[in-house]
Amino acid sequence: MEIKPIKSRKTTEIILEQIKDFIIKGHLNVGDKLPTEMELAEKFQVSRTSVREALSALSLTGILEVRQGEGIFVKKAPSNAIIEPLSFIMLLEKDQIQNILEVRKALEIETAALAAQRRDEQDIGRLKSLIEAMEKDLPQAKNSDKIDLEFHLALAKACKNPLMDRLMNTVQGTISENLHITRTLWLNSGSTQRLYEEHKEIYLAVANRDAERARQVMYEHLSKVEAELKRLQEIRNEENDTR
Repeated sequence: MEIKPIKSRKTTEIILEQIKDFIIKGHLNVGDKLPTEMELAEKFQVSRTSVREALSALSLTGILEVRQGEGIFVKKAPSNAIIEPLSFIMLLEKDQIQNILEVRKALEIETAALAAQRRDEQDIGRLKSLIEAMEKDLPQAKNSDKIDLEFHLALAKACKNPLMDRLMNTVQGTISENLHITRTLWLNSGSTQRLYEEHKEIYLAVANRDAERARQVMYEHLSKVEAELKRLQEIRNEENDTR
């Protein structure tokens, strides 16, 4: 592990990059102890203040862990180290429905396929009960938002990928709001039966372990929602133009 002297004004940023590079290249591994602040300052040829700022930043991101009286260690990144900032970005984008729909398509189409490949009997039982609840909720669809969200989260759990499951649960607030908006559109167009049938098709594909079919029906479902949103936006724009 060769530490390069720093000759730049952005010393903290370069220290960050070098330490992260050491980890990426395997010079530093999870559990390894770093040199002391003084030793790092000497090797980097910078002030201890710059080193301290860099180490503090890396600690906040979950890359390093400072153990009082022991030293500084490379920490295993928690599963939400990347997901939570993404969730924050999605919350900032909550009024941009088109952006949220694109994220949903990227995430949930593959989720459906993985669920079809990896689901177990418990997953199928859960999905079946949600489809039955969705059918009983027709035609008023009073509990549609809750059931719809639970269905999509159940698919994520059936993937057997903790990161996918965590991602879906972390962003569920934004997705739930998006589902509420799209559900309202479907209700206004009298399409609650159609929504139920689309979710049932997804369930059947997963139950039959048909990954390609699951991917296809999820794509078709989200594409229809996207088209409906675009149609509504065009109507709203026309109304605003006539005012």
